Amino acid sequence: MDAETPLLENVMTTLGYSLEEDDRPISPSSMSPEKAGYFPKAQWANLDRGKDAPRSNPIAIAHRGSKAKFPENSMSAFIHAISAGAQVIETDLHLSRDGEIVLSHDATLQRCFGVEKRVIDCDWQYLSSLRTIREPFDPMPRLVDLLRYISSAPERKHVRLLLDIKLDNPAQKIMRALADLLRSTAIRPEHKPWNERIILGCWTAKYLILSHTHLPTYPVCLISFSLSYARQFLRLRVPHVIFNLKLEALMGPGGARFLADAQAAGQHVFAWTVNEEALMRWCVRHGLDGVVTDDVEVLRRVCEGERARCYGEGIGRGDGITMRQRVNVFVTAVVLYLAGSVFAAVYPVDLKEFIGGLYQGIEKVDTT
Repeated sequence: MDAETPLLENVMTTLGYSLEEDDRPISPSSMSPEKAGYFPKAQWANLDRGKDAPRSNPIAIAHRGSKAKFPENSMSAFIHAISAGAQVIETDLHLSRDGEIVLSHDATLQRCFGVEKRVIDCDWQYLSSLRTIREPFDPMPRLVDLLRYISSAPERKHVRLLLDIKLDNPAQKIMRALADLLRSTAIRPEHKPWNERIILGCWTAKYLILSHTHLPTYPVCLISFSLSYARQFLRLRVPHVIFNLKLEALMGPGGARFLADAQAAGQHVFAWTVNEEALMRWCVRHGLDGVVTDDVEVLRRVCEGERARCYGEGIGRGDGITMRQRVNVFVTAVVLYLAGSVFAAVYPVDLKEFIGGLYQGIEKVDTT
C-alpha cells in the first residue's frame, strides 16, 4: 500500500469479502484442542534491539522488496533489498487458479502487468509468462522461488519474511497451501527453520485463527489501518501479536496512546509505508520496532543519524515534518478512522470467544 495505489482504493480493496463456500466464517470453537494455545513469540521481532543496541534501530522492512528502484514483488526488488541491508522482506500472497502461491499485491494483473485479469482466474503457466510493465520487465515470482533464494546461500541466512496474506483470497485454501509449502520446502542445515524466519501477516481475527490452526508454530502480526480494530486485541491481551499499522493512524488522534499502551504491554509495533525521511525520523524517535519502507537505504541512513529520543502525543517539533505532511497525516487519519468503522462492521468478531478458542489446550500444540 503506497502512493501508487490510492489510499481509498487500498482501504476498499481490503474491505472486499469472498463469498466462496471455502471462505465462510470460521468459529474458534471449531479448532481442535491440539491446535489451540498461545501465538508463538517472534524471536527476531527485535533482532536489532539487543541489550547493547540503541533504541534508534527499528527493523528495516523492505516493502515488496526495493520497490523504489525495481518492480514491486519481483526477484530483482528482493535481491536489491537484501544487498541494501534489508533485514526483512515484506511481500504479498495471492493464490492462482491451480493453487500456486504467487507474490502480488493486487488481486488483478492490470497495474503491474497490464493485463485485465484476476490472479485467481489464471493458472501458473500463464502467470509465469507475464512481464512487469516497469523495467527490467521481470516475471511474477512464486513464494517458493523467494524461499529457495533466501535459503540457497549462507550469506542470506539472516533474511526474514513478513507475509501479507491478502483478504481477497479463499481463506481456507490459501492457508492450507501455505502450510503445505512451508512444510515441504527444504532449508539448509545451517539456516534457522522457517517458523523462526517468517511472520504471518493477517488482517482479521479469522485469519489469525486460521494461521494458528494450520501453522501453530509461526508468529503472527495484525496488519491494519484501524486503531479501534487493533486495540481490541491489545485490550484483551492477545499474547505475542505484532501490530503492523498504517503510519498515519499511529500519528493521528489516539495513535500515541495506542503506541504507549502496546509498548507497556510488551507488544511490538511496526508502521507502513514510510518513505519520507521526516516520517522515518518520527518512527525512530517514537521507538517503533519496525518500519516498512520502499527504500531501505534511506531508512538506514536516517537510523544511523538518529539518537534515541521520544516525543509526546502526535508530531514532535524536532522531527522536521512539513506543514504539507502534517495536513496529509491529519486528513489520512480521519479517512482511516471512518474506514476502520466500516472494517469492523464488515469483519465482526466476538473477541472473547476468539480468546477462548486460542487458549484451549495450551499444553499441546500440533507441529505436524
